[in-house]
Amino acid sequence: MPSSRPRRLLALLLSLTLLGAATADARTLRLNITADPAMVDPITFSELIAGDIIANVYEGFTGLDADGNVIPALAERWSAHDDNRGFRFELRKGVKFHSGRELTAADVKWSFEQLLIPGNKGGLNVKYLEAIEGADDVKAGKTTDLVGVKVVDDHTVDVRFTRTEVLFPIYPLYIMDSGIVAEHGADWHTKVSAGTGPFRFVHWKRGQEVRLAAHEGYWGGAPAIDDVAFLVVPSDDTAISMYEAGELDLVYLDVTAGRRMLKDTRFKDELMLVPAAQIQYLGLNQTKYAPFKDRRVREAICIAIDRDGMVAGLYGGAAFPLYGQVTKGVAGYNPDLRPIPYDPERAKALLAEAGYPGGQGLPPVKVTSTAPRKTEIAYYANQLKTALGMPVEVEVVERGTHIKAMNAGEVAFFPWGWTAGYPDGLYFLEDVWYGPSRYNRSRWSNAEFDALIEKARETADEKARYALYHQAEQILLDDWGTCPTTVRMQIAARKPNVHGVALTPFRFLPFAKVRIE
Repeated sequence: MPSSRPRRLLALLLSLTLLGAATADARTLRLNITADPAMVDPITFSELIAGDIIANVYEGFTGLDADGNVIPALAERWSAHDDNRGFRFELRKGVKFHSGRELTAADVKWSFEQLLIPGNKGGLNVKYLEAIEGADDVKAGKTTDLVGVKVVDDHTVDVRFTRTEVLFPIYPLYIMDSGIVAEHGADWHTKVSAGTGPFRFVHWKRGQEVRLAAHEGYWGGAPAIDDVAFLVVPSDDTAISMYEAGELDLVYLDVTAGRRMLKDTRFKDELMLVPAAQIQYLGLNQTKYAPFKDRRVREAICIAIDRDGMVAGLYGGAAFPLYGQVTKGVAGYNPDLRPIPYDPERAKALLAEAGYPGGQGLPPVKVTSTAPRKTEIAYYANQLKTALGMPVEVEVVERGTHIKAMNAGEVAFFPWGWTAGYPDGLYFLEDVWYGPSRYNRSRWSNAEFDALIEKARETADEKARYALYHQAEQILLDDWGTCPTTVRMQIAARKPNVHGVALTPFRFLPFAKVRIE
C-alpha cells in the first residue's frame, strides 16, 4: 500500500495556498474607535461609539442619504391616520435577517416590545415608543403585549399613539429578528446579530476590535467589502500613525488631533471635512454644585469662555462657535440667535454680585471628562481660574464609567456633546434638556420649556413646530441652563484605494457602498 504521507503533505500545502489566496483577496475596512463600545445590541444602545457599529448591523423604518435626508429603509411607505394619532407602515418585501429569515410585521411588534420590557434595560430608543398605546403597561411589567402595535399582515403594521407623534417615522428604531432569543438565549448579542443591515456581527474582542462581516443577502445589494474591523485605538495620535503605516484604511479623528493631518499637505486629497450635527456644551449640574443654582454664576462661566479662541487654538479652525442648542443643517435651527460674548470683565462682576468676588467662597469643583477631551478640560480649568479665580481641577475618567455617572446625574461640571440621531431639532432639545429625559445630564429643569417641547412633538405643521423649538431654546439660553461652546468639524481620512465612504453631519453612513481597490 502506498504511503499516505505525501498526499497529506500535498493537501496541507494546497490548503495553505488557498488560505493565503483567500486572505489576499479578502477586503477588510479597518477604522479606529477610541474605546470599546458600551454595548453592541440595539436594545440597551445609548452611546455614540456603539451607534457607529450598530448602524451597520440594524435598520429601522427609515434611513439617511449622504446629504442627511430621510429616505425609506425597511418601510417602503407609510401614511398617517386621519386623527394624526398613528401610522400604517408597509414593509419592504424580501428583506432577510442575518439568520436568513424574512422580515415580517411580527418582528416589528416584537422589537418594540423588547425595548420596553423592563428587565431588558432598554436604552436610548425607549423614549420613541413611550407614546404608543399600551407602552406604559409593558414598561411596568404588567404585560409583554404592546397593544398599540397591530400586525395587519406579514408586511403591514399599524401603530397607534396616546398622543400625536408626528416624527415617529424618522425615529431610529432598530428592528430585530424575533427568532433570535429562542435560538441563542438572552445573551444572543454577544454571539450573533439579529439585524437586516449590510453587515452582521462576528465578534467583540474587548480592548482590541469589533468585527463585522458582509451580509450577502442584504436587500440593498451585497456589500463590496468582506469585513469591517473597528479597532480600539484610544489615542488619536496612535491612530494617525497607524493610518500612515497602512494599518488603518479609514481614520476618524477628534478635531484637536486632526490638526496634524489638516496641516500636512500629503493628506489633502484624503481628508474628509463635514460640520457635525452635534452640540458641544458645558454641563452645569445644580444638584451637585450649589453655586450653579445661581443664574449669575452660570452666566459668568459661560461668558468667561472664549469660543473664537477655542476654535483657533483647540480646533485649529476646524470648528464654529455655538450659540444655541440646534446645529445648522438640522431642521428647526434658528439662524437669528444672538452670539454669546466673550466678556471676562462682566463675568467677574456677575460672580462678585453672586457673592463670590474673585472666586472667593466658591467650593472646589472638578471639570470631568474622558481622555480624548483632556486638552479641552485643561483649557476650561485654566480659563476659569485665570478669568474668575474659580477653584477648578481637571479629572479624566474612563468613558463607560463617565457616561453612567452623567446619566445618573452624579457629575457636577463637564463638557460633553450630543449627536443628532435624526435630522430634527427636537432630538437636541428634548433628549438633552427636557426635564424628564433620562439624558438630561445637567438636571436643568423648567416647566415652561417642558410644556413647549410637549406641544412641539404633537404639532404636525413644520413651521409652527419650529417656532415652538425657537421659543423653548430661547428659554434655555436666557436661563443659562446650558453653556453652548462649539460645533466641531468632523475630520476623517481615507486611503486613496478606499471609495464610497460617506461622512455626513450624522457621522459615517453604513459602509454598504464602500469599495477597496
